[in-house]
Amino acid sequence: MGAILRTGGVTSTLFSCFGLNAGKQSEGAEPKAILPKKEKLKLRRERWLQKIEAIKLAEQKLREERKRKAMVVVGDLHPLRDALPELQELEANRQQQRATRRVTSKPRPVELSRMSTAQRQQLLEEERTRFQKLLASPAYRASPLLAIGQQLAHQMQLEGGEQL
Repeated sequence: MGAILRTGGVTSTLFSCFGLNAGKQSEGAEPKAILPKKEKLKLRRERWLQKIEAIKLAEQKLREERKRKAMVVVGDLHPLRDALPELQELEANRQQQRATRRVTSKPRPVELSRMSTAQRQQLLEEERTRFQKLLASPAYRASPLLAIGQQLAHQMQLEGGEQL
């Protein structure tokens, strides 16, 4: 479906006789292409979609700009990073606090049934950490039974020393 070209026909000669311009732009300009209705609708839809796209893009840029303006800019984060304590320091402090709490707290009952819930939770946590350390040790990988026996003997010595 090609475009139909408008040419000067009878109507254009009549209008030119009376000195009227019958839709012609100028004598040197090319004749305007007439598009079928479907193509006009397609072009109109494309222009409409482009306008919508442009509006969405402008709104997105505006949102991003507002977000950037709302965000406080910190030039150099190094002083802030240096001011925060290291994770290892925090963990070391926490372990020291746990160790001092154990020493100052009253001795735990031997039977689980006589322990409070908090004492049982603490005991389970300690056993869990000991077990994880044992599994991670190279001695356990070399000889698991020997490593478990040594760990139990060491624990018995610690508990025996606390009771005296």
